Amino acid sequence: MRGWGSPRAHAWSPARHAWRAAWGHRRGQALALLAISTLITACTAFAPVYDRAMQQALVDTLLAQATPAEASVTVVSESSDFAGGAIDSRDPREVASLIPDDVAAQLGPVVLGRTAIVTPTTGEVPPSGLLLWRDGACEHVRLLSGTCPEASGEILVSEADVDNFDLVAGTALEVSNAIDEDLDVPLEVVGTYAPLDEAWWQGQRTVGISSITRGLEPSANHDAWLTVEQTFVDALSLTGETSQAGAPVGTADADVDSLVALGEGVQEIARTMGLRGADLELRTGVDELTDALGAQVAQAHRTVPLLLAPMAVLSVFVLWLVLTAATSARRGEVAVARLRGRGPAGAAALLLLELLPALLVGVVPGALVALAGGEVVRRLLPGQSTFEAGPGFAGALLLALLAVVLTTLAAAVRTAREPLQDVVRSGPVASGRWAFGAVEAFVVACVGTGVVAFASGSLQGPLALAGPALTALLTGLLLAHLAGPVGRALGRRLLGRGRLVSGTSLLETGRRSEGRTVIVVVTVACALAAFSMDALAIGERNRSTAGRHESGAPVVARVPGGDLDAVRAALGEADPTGSRATPVLVGRDTLAVDPAGFRRIAFFPREAPTSEEWRAIAPPEEQPVEIAGSRVSLDVRSDGLNADDIFGSEVDVRLSLVVTSATGVRRAATLGFLPSDGSRRRLSGTVDACADGCRLAALQLATAQGATIDGELELSDLRVDGRSVDWVSSASDWNTTQDEDTLIEPVAGSEGSVRFAIDAGGFYPIEVSPAWVPATVPALLTDYHPDPVEESLTVEGSDGIDRPATEAGRLVLLPAMPDDSALVDLDAVTRGASITRDSRLEIWMEDDPDLEAAVRSALEERDLALADVRRYADVRRTYDDTVASWSLALGAAVAPAVMLLALLVLLVLAAIGWRTRARDLAVLRLNGVDRRTTRRLGVWARLPAVLVGVVGGVLAGIGGAVLAMPDVAFLPEVPEVPVLDVSTSWPAVVAVAVVCLVLLPAAAALTGLVVARRAHVERVREGA
Repeated sequence: MRGWGSPRAHAWSPARHAWRAAWGHRRGQALALLAISTLITACTAFAPVYDRAMQQALVDTLLAQATPAEASVTVVSESSDFAGGAIDSRDPREVASLIPDDVAAQLGPVVLGRTAIVTPTTGEVPPSGLLLWRDGACEHVRLLSGTCPEASGEILVSEADVDNFDLVAGTALEVSNAIDEDLDVPLEVVGTYAPLDEAWWQGQRTVGISSITRGLEPSANHDAWLTVEQTFVDALSLTGETSQAGAPVGTADADVDSLVALGEGVQEIARTMGLRGADLELRTGVDELTDALGAQVAQAHRTVPLLLAPMAVLSVFVLWLVLTAATSARRGEVAVARLRGRGPAGAAALLLLELLPALLVGVVPGALVALAGGEVVRRLLPGQSTFEAGPGFAGALLLALLAVVLTTLAAAVRTAREPLQDVVRSGPVASGRWAFGAVEAFVVACVGTGVVAFASGSLQGPLALAGPALTALLTGLLLAHLAGPVGRALGRRLLGRGRLVSGTSLLETGRRSEGRTVIVVVTVACALAAFSMDALAIGERNRSTAGRHESGAPVVARVPGGDLDAVRAALGEADPTGSRATPVLVGRDTLAVDPAGFRRIAFFPREAPTSEEWRAIAPPEEQPVEIAGSRVSLDVRSDGLNADDIFGSEVDVRLSLVVTSATGVRRAATLGFLPSDGSRRRLSGTVDACADGCRLAALQLATAQGATIDGELELSDLRVDGRSVDWVSSASDWNTTQDEDTLIEPVAGSEGSVRFAIDAGGFYPIEVSPAWVPATVPALLTDYHPDPVEESLTVEGSDGIDRPATEAGRLVLLPAMPDDSALVDLDAVTRGASITRDSRLEIWMEDDPDLEAAVRSALEERDLALADVRRYADVRRTYDDTVASWSLALGAAVAPAVMLLALLVLLVLAAIGWRTRARDLAVLRLNGVDRRTTRRLGVWARLPAVLVGVVGGVLAGIGGAVLAMPDVAFLPEVPEVPVLDVSTSWPAVVAVAVVCLVLLPAAAALTGLVVARRAHVERVREGA
């Protein structure tokens, strides 16, 4: 006998009953609760794991991107000379002792060294450069010839020094002493070298310096000469002598904690350095590395919560809604427990026994998922750091566990404490009123207040991170509330018109609380998905913009010197089309370009000039005056011309021709003094620079400073080597020179001559230029370029001197330039002007190894070389390998996760209420509704709520993004130029909307179809 009355029957057990109910009768619900608990735990625990992985990857990235000088700690002692004597630099070993042991433990081996600036005492242009000793240097160079220095005075030189200065092995030379010029230091070349192991040299440049600069001020520089320490010891004192002890940062086992500790140690050294002697200096970039680390970690602590916190809150909210539905489905069991005298506490315990175990079990896989995600992230991020869970992992698990337990307890107590007459009902019915209830009004008011504060900018700090989620939640609550009365009204109207399926679906959406739950969850989920993917796309766009702006072009390289003509010739040989490489002259705030090639090669990430704007900056169409010869003569006639000094005495005025023999090479040739008033004189002079041809750049007048010149001057019959030159003799062919002290205005003269009216007083020389040289340079300005108010607009010329300019248009950004820059035509700005060291000559070209090799070869044939090569790919990588980029990459995980949450809600609601829904459809079958119609009713049951939630969620996501994106850190540092564009990324938003409109309605329709297929007539008996 095995009945309830049998002595072998087991007593009733609440735990056994809960287990059977959860895993036997409601297995789908239990699995859904386990999945939600897993997701909550994974989201909460993944934040510290991901944060730690980003920090470790950031350390590896910062150290990899740092130069050897930045990733080292060097203490330097400098010698000094003064009137009463000199102070020698300290012994390197004494300097090494100044590095504390705790700091040294985090560094590599300390390298001792000495340096000085030496110049040979003989030679037409003796080169200057570095004399260098590094302890163990011979082990870190490649010996090309000869032997390493062993005795005092022996040196190794570079192959470039051999080529430039004939410093072959055995060459003896002497360098000057800093104290006594009679005590020169003898040196002897014993071999040649090439450096190895750049990190070991800690940023010390040894080669690539050797050069000879010819011209009016010739100079020469030699590469570092390597020697032994005894050379410094034997010399009394060398110019600029230093001693140092430096060590690289250990990168093999570097992590966040060690780098932060090292930064603190370096700051302590810096604080005490001044107390130990005025000759000491700390050279390191570790402090900047730790500052960058701290700044980017702070960004992560803002961006990661911005993406993960709303999802965690949504997960808890979904858990609450699912638990509310689950407890409502167990009202019958709660009523039975209450009727049997177990009371509210017993009924709550019964609910907890059935619901809580599945949720607690879900914590374990959630933690494992977080750890697995951290390992995946570690492998995807750059660097070779070891996996760490992070210091906040345990706390995050406890927080997730606490959230799950408290939410379950609140849901269970809420149902168990309801009045008994309410418990025995089937469940609450959605309100059909337009007005809010008391609880609804309070919740909407709280959320609405947060949204208003967010929109007005009143939410600051961590509270602002909840802005997008609050916007989505408010939208969902309002839509859910309006769904009741609107759904009922539309449903009744459609039913009155005989539209059974659509009318019933809308009516059920307005009547059932599950419909409101679906609207809220889908709205928030779609909003977060749209926001996260929008942030991801905007971040990608801004990193691309920043990288393109900083690099300027796919490849940018500097060409030492200012020989623009030679560079153009080399580029014409390497790139005959002129469309793949172009010369560029870069000043402080002026970018001079050849428009034809530049517009094809350069990056304009925000806005490119129009064809009209390119034409507007073109130089004048006038042709230059060509001079080919060395002897120049000119007829000069004075008409009412007076020149007096500040005391009223007559002074002579000298006339010169200013010519350019090559682009950027400007020379002045004196012709003689102007004739007296009313007389004519033929002036002549020698212009050696024009022997092979040159162009007239200006006429120059010079006299005593402060003198005044007043009258007219007529020039005619320009001859070169006796040959007449067809020159600009019309007034329209010359510019007017005008400033506060000078006015030189061309006026009509006799045929074949040019006449100038002059009124000048102040500083000399003064010039007047032909119209071939633009009087004002047309320029495209950035939007942030200051508008001239009192003074006229000027741009920096190729010689560093400001030139009058006219505005030809405005651009948001200029490639590789600050935000107050100007874009000018290279030909316009260099006509008649010099190219000095104030401007930097560069080549901008496509990223093609063959093209780069051809350019290098063509430059080498002209004794030029490429230096400081900058590539867009490298610059872009520096923006991609940052916490700002990695944080926003979470959007790729958040969007699928919130979609999964929405799917879980749809599945759980279907699992909880499928019997009731199937019974209702079965009743319709008994009343004559055909199977096809009941299936359509099942499919359309959740679709109105889902569609409303998708549309409202996408719109809420767009609105939240518009308000929140200006505060999101898209780049590691706040840019100094307007590269940021936080406008909505419509492709990303549209893609999210399409996915949501396909996935969620499909899931709702599929669950409805499954329920409809179970709507057998026998289901009617289950409700009897």
